[in-house]
Amino acid sequence: MSSESGSTSSGRDTLQDWHIDADALQRHYALSGIQPLPAGDGLRFSPTFGNAEGFREIINLADGFQVVMGDITVHEDVAISMKSDSILKVHFRLQGAGALGLKTSPESEIVQHTVGILLHPEGVDKKELYIAGEHERSVTLLVADSFLNERFGSLSSKLPKDLQRYLLGKKAILYRHHLPLSAEMSLAANALLACEMEGALLKSYAEGKCLELLTLTVLAVIESEQGLQRPERGLSRRDIDCINEARRILDSNFVTPPTIGELARQVGVNEAKLMHAFKQLFGQTVFDYTQGLRMDEAKRLLETTEKSITEIAFDVGYEYSSNFTTAFKRRFFITPSVARDAFRR
Repeated sequence: MSSESGSTSSGRDTLQDWHIDADALQRHYALSGIQPLPAGDGLRFSPTFGNAEGFREIINLADGFQVVMGDITVHEDVAISMKSDSILKVHFRLQGAGALGLKTSPESEIVQHTVGILLHPEGVDKKELYIAGEHERSVTLLVADSFLNERFGSLSSKLPKDLQRYLLGKKAILYRHHLPLSAEMSLAANALLACEMEGALLKSYAEGKCLELLTLTVLAVIESEQGLQRPERGLSRRDIDCINEARRILDSNFVTPPTIGELARQVGVNEAKLMHAFKQLFGQTVFDYTQGLRMDEAKRLLETTEKSITEIAFDVGYEYSSNFTTAFKRRFFITPSVARDAFRR
């Protein structure tokens, strides 16, 4: 399609029905790689800025509720200018760093393994900053005030005052809050990015995962507001950076992960600090987190390959398939062979 037209064959004549600034998208991607998703409820874009690779995908889940999934690597530093809108955004950054700047406030860094709750006034000059070499994997929920009120209006008194105003439909004011990405959030967001369904199945699956993410975020914000959940409390900025780096190393090496001692040396903290701070920030031990990554990869291999269970066990770091079966059943409550049969049926 033409990059100037803004039209698609997805059943929507323009992009104006989305909670996305259509003009900004024109500039952002030039729409040269736009593809309507099969069900007519979503769009996929190939970025054209920064000599980039990857995609962004927008799915309309319900009235006032949308998700933007991104898997993008840029090879040049880029600053994209646009106008802010007043829709609430909940941004789950799984991987990659970036920054967001508003004319009316200081630049805000976006780091991996965080969830950002963002509300901006309408029409303010905004810049999205992309860093060369960074591989961004992210999920962003776009939540209208009416949808949020319908689902969580009864909890409004427990939310920060700026979000209470938003639920009541009042004019949006600047609100930013960042929290560590919990293990549950990470699992749901990663499942969305890995999903290969299409059409109605994709929309239904995405809606369930996005509602889970929104619910977990509302709970985390309420607990933070009440002082019940401040995972970073007592940790220095350096400590948090070191633990985030440890998580990144585990994400890339979960089949043969480093020992606690090796990991501690790599990130520059002692073993006790690593174990305590990792559990504090992410709600799981280093072992449990790594084990979850291995089992999720095993499940993916069971569903998408014809490899034997013994081969898959070896691929995720198990010498004996019996030990793998025990670990898989502990996580998913069924054996690998039952999981594979169920998926094939």
